[in-house]
Amino acid sequence: METLIPFAVALVVITVASLRYHLPPFLTLVGTSVLFGLLAGMPAETLVAAITGGAGRIFSILGIVIFCGVGIAQVLRESGLIAEIVADIRGLVRRPLTTAGAAGYLLSVPLMCGITSFVILTPILTHLRPDPQASKILLYCAGVAGMISYVLLYPAPVVYSTVTTLGLFSGRPWEIDLVALPVSLLLLAGLLLVLRTRTPPLALPEDPITPADGRHLRAWLPFLVIVLALAVGSLVPPLHALANINLALLAGLFAALVTVPCDVRQKALARGTKNAGIIIFDLAGAGAFGGVIAASTFPADVTALVLGFLPVTLLPFVIAALVQAAQGSRVVTAAVTATILATIPAAMAIDPLAMVLMISAGAFMFSYVSDPFFWLLKRATGDDFSGVVRNYTLPLSAAGLVTLAAALAVQAGL
Repeated sequence: METLIPFAVALVVITVASLRYHLPPFLTLVGTSVLFGLLAGMPAETLVAAITGGAGRIFSILGIVIFCGVGIAQVLRESGLIAEIVADIRGLVRRPLTTAGAAGYLLSVPLMCGITSFVILTPILTHLRPDPQASKILLYCAGVAGMISYVLLYPAPVVYSTVTTLGLFSGRPWEIDLVALPVSLLLLAGLLLVLRTRTPPLALPEDPITPADGRHLRAWLPFLVIVLALAVGSLVPPLHALANINLALLAGLFAALVTVPCDVRQKALARGTKNAGIIIFDLAGAGAFGGVIAASTFPADVTALVLGFLPVTLLPFVIAALVQAAQGSRVVTAAVTATILATIPAAMAIDPLAMVLMISAGAFMFSYVSDPFFWLLKRATGDDFSGVVRNYTLPLSAAGLVTLAAALAVQAGL
């Protein structure tokens, strides 16, 4: 139990440093990682290795993804091609809120990353409505919607990590989506309904922008290249490497760069590199904190605490929720929680589908300061700390409780 109090102290320190002193996330999270490690009694060598290893892990996972996504977005901005994308969307739909939610929900699974889909969608969504407050709502809608499908659906990494670590649904993992898909669609519909009732109508104007001739293909080319690479890599075994999201996004970035003049290319890369660097450092800070948490006795302490007070049926949810609060990465939450549960024989009596849903439910909970996406949303929306909690943390926690209810229903055989 020796890490639980340091963990609580760490969350308070992060909150105060962010709200009162406005320290940058990277400095706040790395500094808190050191504080937590020292309070938890970790040796200096172990602590430093956990910090650098956690930050490096996030960079290895998201470094190329963020750079390419931000680079594509910046090329589209600098070249004025955003107008073409916006015009095409306006020609198809009249509800930006529904568009934002559907786009976030649909893109996060094939891109295997809710953050990637959000980065790609950000420049498009911010141009759908000129009003800053309306644009902010669209960004939150896309971000939360993307997390819904990313956490619940197979083969997205969260569920994939759970299934593979525990060895569940051998040969038939797609059966998970028979329940997870309806639950995710219910959550998406609820999100859109709540946002629609809380905000003024977001219908598009009747006179959509008319794009210039010959620019449609240039505007959509990066996205077409990404989708094509993923499709070819998935369907053609010798070209399986193209299904890697890093290679697909690199191809998309090069496709965007070759279609613009040299001066636009240089300006986009300069500004895009700066923006991507800030985002990557913020995410690496969250990774450092998560690395220290994982290297400590926190997972074992949480397991011992839960088994002492709660029925084993709720064990997957509680462990996942606490691990998520501790380190922020949903994939890590799924992997760590599944690893812990694999060592507890009593947990193996839980229905496999209920087990998957409970871990996913826990991964929704407490998406707070240790969550890299929390800081990305804060930067993209320009919102204050409490605004991100209200529009991101709380909706995802509500999604977690609904998913938990579905899991308990499955466990009860309903």
